[in-house]
Amino acid sequence: MHLNKFKTVLHILFLNNGYWKLLALVIAILVYFSIRSDISHMKVISVPVEVNNDSGAGDAAIWSVEPRSVQVKIRGSYNDISAIADSSLNCTIRARQKSNSILDTVKVKVRAKNIQGVRDARIVKIEPSVIDVKFDFPVSIPLAVAVPSLEGVARGSVKLKYDVTNAVVTGSRRLLKSFDVDNTRIQCEAINVEGRLESYTTRLRLIPPGNAVNVTIEPPDMVVDVFISSKNATTKIEHVPLSVSQPTGAANRWFTEPQFVDVEVNGRSELLKSVKFSDIMVSVDGNIPLVPGLTNEVPVIVHVRQGLEIDSVKSLPETVNLIPIVDLNPAEPITNKKP
Repeated sequence: MHLNKFKTVLHILFLNNGYWKLLALVIAILVYFSIRSDISHMKVISVPVEVNNDSGAGDAAIWSVEPRSVQVKIRGSYNDISAIADSSLNCTIRARQKSNSILDTVKVKVRAKNIQGVRDARIVKIEPSVIDVKFDFPVSIPLAVAVPSLEGVARGSVKLKYDVTNAVVTGSRRLLKSFDVDNTRIQCEAINVEGRLESYTTRLRLIPPGNAVNVTIEPPDMVVDVFISSKNATTKIEHVPLSVSQPTGAANRWFTEPQFVDVEVNGRSELLKSVKFSDIMVSVDGNIPLVPGLTNEVPVIVHVRQGLEIDSVKSLPETVNLIPIVDLNPAEPITNKKP
């Protein structure tokens, strides 16, 4: 009884209006792959190969790795593909000497798990998929460390202090035998001092010389104390015109005596070079009562451009006299000139 009901249900599902159902299935498949092609994107990225030597300590050194990079084909949505930074990807494999001869060549299979930096997207292909790793006798040579280089401009003079002047490079004999020990230097990361004002301490990674790869450096980095010192200096902006600040329609009108002043600017010597005449303005407060028989002496106010990095400013002279202007038509514009 149950079997007959089951057959009846299958007949209704698959044979009743079967042509229309088959057509609907074909349309659904076409729509699925059409949508999939719209949301699926492909990208091919060249990824550098890094090899970890799993051989026993001092047993063998890696001489060469071929190829040095692989082409990785990645599939995913547009957002997933766009979020992948090429520089963040790397291919890390492990290799170990297997034969009795140190001069051994090992083939290592590259799989998706060896590609680091891919999250939501999918790795669909890696070319080539096999890396040849050649081993050699290990040797060690001492080399001098080059003086660290500076990037950018600090707000003062820069001096460096560090204790590491030599390091030991260990790697393939055939690779290192070509080095001129007396003239070859181990480089280190550059020190970015752009805009720096205060002294600080940084740690720099030591970089193998030349095109040496798969070598180790001992120590791998060094600590550098960066001392930044700045000297104060003074510069003078000459003959800056004075303006009188007072509301329109004020009862008393003035001109200044003198009409021009010099401005003394104090600050770090390297920053004062950028100070311009247009960065400085001077004014006096003209909103004071007129007292007959008294000298109207007022302080000079110095205005500097916003963002100008200076320590202090001073007007020379620091005070001026306000001279009343008589018989002035209020409709005429106020100028800092005698009538």
